[in-house]
Formats: sequence, C-alpha cells, structure tokens
Amino acid sequence: MTRLPPAPLRDRITRALRALQKDAPAALAEPDAYDDAEVAAMLRQIGIALVEIQQPTQLVRDRLLHIARRYTTKEVRVVVLPTVLLIQIGAETHEIESSTRGTTQLDLAGRVDAVAELAGAGAITPRDAIAALSDARSMRHRFGPARTILGYVLTTLGFGILINPTWASLPWYVLLGALVGVILTISSSLPALTPVAPAVAAMVVTALSAGFIAEAANDNLLRVISPPLVAILPGMSLTIGAMELASSAVIAGASRLMYGLTQLVLLLFGVTLGLSLIDHRSAQQMSPLMGEWTFYPAIVVIGIGIYLYLSGPPGSLLWLTAAVGVALVGQQVGELFTSPAHAGALGALLTVPFAVIAARIRSSPPAIVMLLAAFWSLVPGALSFESLGEAATDDAIDVRALGSAVAAILSIALGTLVGWSLYTTWTARLRRVNADSADTSN
Repeated sequence: MTRLPPAPLRDRITRALRALQKDAPAALAEPDAYDDAEVAAMLRQIGIALVEIQQPTQLVRDRLLHIARRYTTKEVRVVVLPTVLLIQIGAETHEIESSTRGTTQLDLAGRVDAVAELAGAGAITPRDAIAALSDARSMRHRFGPARTILGYVLTTLGFGILINPTWASLPWYVLLGALVGVILTISSSLPALTPVAPAVAAMVVTALSAGFIAEAANDNLLRVISPPLVAILPGMSLTIGAMELASSAVIAGASRLMYGLTQLVLLLFGVTLGLSLIDHRSAQQMSPLMGEWTFYPAIVVIGIGIYLYLSGPPGSLLWLTAAVGVALVGQQVGELFTSPAHAGALGALLTVPFAVIAARIRSSPPAIVMLLAAFWSLVPGALSFESLGEAATDDAIDVRALGSAVAAILSIALGTLVGWSLYTTWTARLRRVNADSADTSN
C-alpha cells in the first residue's frame, strides 16, 4: 500500500505548486453592466485580432461567444471568416470588421491572447480591452532587421540539419538563409511586394544554387534549396484550412485552402523559373550525413531562430524551444509507426496539451505563442518541400509526392483537432466536478 507524505509536507508541496501557477483574474462586474455598443466593439476588436494571428475561425467564434456571456445576457451571433468578422448583440447592435493582415509575430500574439483571457474572465472593461488591443495590433518587431535576419539564418540552418544534415551543405544554408531573410525583410517594409516575395526568394535561391552552390556542396539541388525555402511555405494556411473544413467551417476552410495552394503554386513557379534561368542541373552524389545526433541540436537552433525571427516575447526562449522539441520529437516517434507523411499527427496531438498546460505556469508565455512556434516548425518538415519540388520540376507529374504532401497537411490537422477535443472534454469534465464539489460543500 502506497504511503502518502505527511500532511505538512503535502501542504508545502501544494503551496509550491500553486505559487508556480498564474493567478486567475476575477470578474469586475455582472453581465449587462456595460453598454451593448461597447461590448460589441470589444468583441469585434478581439475577434479580428485573433483572426490576424492565424487562429482557426471556429475557435475564434467559440471564444467570442464565451467572452460575450461574461458581458451580456442578450443573444449574441458571431460570423467569423478569414478576412471578415460580424457581431450582433440582441436585435439592434451590430459590428463588422475586415482585415487582410496576417501575422505570426509571437509577442503580438501573446498580447492579444492576454487581453482575450482577461475578457474571458470578465476581468477587463470593454473600453480598456479596446485600447489594449489597439496598442497590441500596432506593436513593432522586438528585434531589429539584423537580428531578424539572423533568426531566419538560424531557422534555415536548423531545418537544414533536420532535412539534409551534411557538413558540406551547412555554410550554404547560412548563405541562402541570409539571402532569403534579406528579401523578406525588405518586402515587409514594402507591402506591395509582400505577395510576391516568396516567389522571388525561391527564384533567386534556385538560380544561385543551380549556378554553383549545389555543385560546390556536392549535393542534390533540391536538398540544398529546401531548408531556406521551407520556412516560407504556406503550411500554416493549408493546415488551418483543413482544420476548418473538418470542423464544418466550409467557407473559411475552402477559402483558406485556396489561398495556401495559390501561394504554394507561386513558390514552386519561382523554383521552376530559377531553373530555367540557369540551366545547370548536373547530377551530384549525396554528401555523407552528419549522424542521428544532429536531431537534438537542430531543435535548439530552430528554437533560437524562431525566437528571433518571429519576435518571441521576453523570457519565452526556453518555452518556445520546448514546444518545438515536443512537436518534432512527437513527429519522429510517429515515424516509428507510420510513414513520414503521416507522422505529423502525433507531433500536433502532443503539442496542444503541452502548450495549454504549460501556459498555466507563471513564467510561461500564452498557449497561442507556443502553438504558433510549434506548428511553424512542424509543418515545413512534414510538408516535404523536396518532394513537391521534384513533382514540379520533373517532366512527369509525381502523384505520389503530391499525395504525401496532402497527407502531411491532413495528418497535422487531424492531430490538432484530436488534441483540442481531448483537452476541451477534459476541462469541461473538470469544471463539472469542481462545480459539484462546490455545491456539495455549500
């Protein structure tokens, strides 16, 4: 029979665990204490901010309805699409907002989520929430252009070690990562160039690699250009679109999938255009691999790169690296039981509960921040840009490669849905148990 620790020791352990957890905010007022127009404006600002930080529309809708119950007893209707948001409170109050801006800036996402958390507890006035969200949506990148480019270089290097870990290719990953980082940094200050920046980066990288880098690195061309380009794949849009379709958000899911596919086609067109400019595709033998030990240093390098490139919140480096590690280790474990194209499901499944539970610790960033970092690292590896590149550049269409890419997207979407379903079921049951305990004590 297992003996429990003495009561004083249990009390100290309980107090220590509670000290690590974040304090739950208290509601400021009862529902209907605020004007409906202010509540609708707050819901509009929260909703469009969540859409801009790449949250699935069905989750945004559920979150807005939960927040609305803290502020009003009237019927609330919410319609969320990838670029449009509609709010109705009662029969008279309406709010409409549109935005084509999307961002994965992690400190901005953390600030938005923090305001949404306060609103979900009724712990902030609508006016204060609107002001806080306005400030959050105008946040600038924490790091300057030089450190942002360095972050992309490290991310490219980390993906290179994961995808094609050869000593001869490492310096070229650094060079090509810096080149793509400069292109993306310039385009971010010129919004008119943002839609074509990935295609231009793919064309320049492919032309440069076909000219001399692949031969100098003694490696296959697509193995050299994949790491600097996988980070700009529209994997997030494709995966979220698949999640929305699976959740019956047909319009949102279909439109987001079409957007992601269009971006992917433009990226592949940049690759084929670069090959046509420099027609030099001499066959190269693959360089010797560095070894399996490189997997774990790659996680650390990717974590640091994401922290710099995506503007991680202060003090979040270790948490972001841990989230990336959970996703990639889960994906690697999944490969023991299934194909690489389907292994992303386990990585996504493990990432959701890790991020949500870790977010309760006082020193951690919000769950959204860790989820964005994990999926941003998980999608490129599972998407297999190299297979897609072969399908686009070969004379015959490689249906198997295209099928593997689609399977990777759907597997990550499925793993995420299962993770969220298990977590929400568990938390709902826990709330019922706590409520029953409270009623019994009363």
